[in-house]
Amino acid sequence: MLDIAGAVLLLLALGPVLLLAMGAILLSSGRPVLHLANRWGREERQFVCYKLRTMHRDGDAVLKAHGLATRGPNGETLTYDPDPRIGRLGGLLRRLSIDELPQLINVLRGDMSLIGPRALVISMLADLPDIRQARSVVRPGLTGLWQVRARRKNVSVFDMINDDLEYIRTFNLLLDVRIAVLTIVRIVGP
Repeated sequence: MLDIAGAVLLLLALGPVLLLAMGAILLSSGRPVLHLANRWGREERQFVCYKLRTMHRDGDAVLKAHGLATRGPNGETLTYDPDPRIGRLGGLLRRLSIDELPQLINVLRGDMSLIGPRALVISMLADLPDIRQARSVVRPGLTGLWQVRARRKNVSVFDMINDDLEYIRTFNLLLDVRIAVLTIVRIVGP
C-alpha cells in the first residue's frame, strides 16, 4: 500500500517532467519514446518494464563501431562510462534518473516496488536459476542498494546481483528509508 501511495504522489509531482522528457525524445530522435524490456519479478514471474528510451535505436551497432563488447567473458552484460550508445539527451535523462519514471506504472501494476533489487532483463538470469530464485522473494525496485552505491566502470551483472542479494539478506524499513534518502541525494546532488 505504501508503494502505491508513493507511486501516485510521485506521478502527480513528476508527471509534467515525464511528459516533457517524452516530448523531447520524440522531437530529438523519434519513436519509440519508451523502451520496453521483459524483466524478472517476484516469484520468478516475468513482466514488461517501462523506461524512457535513452539510447540510439542502433545501440549495439554503435558499440561495435567503437570496438566495445556487449558481453563480458562469462556472458555478463557490460556497461560503459561513458557509453557511446547514449546521446546527450539520454545522458541527461539518465543522470537525473528521469528515464526511470515510467517504472512508476510498474509499481502501480504491482510488478515492482519503490525500493528493492534491480529489475534485471531475462537474459541476465536465464542460466542462473539459483540466483534468480534468491532474488525473486521480493519485488524488484525502482531504486535499490546498487543504485545508491558508487557505480564503477564496466560493472558486471554479478556485482549488481551481489548488492541485490545483500539487500534481500539485510532488508528492513530503516534500510529502505536510507536508500530513499540516498537516492534523492544522488539525483539532486553534485
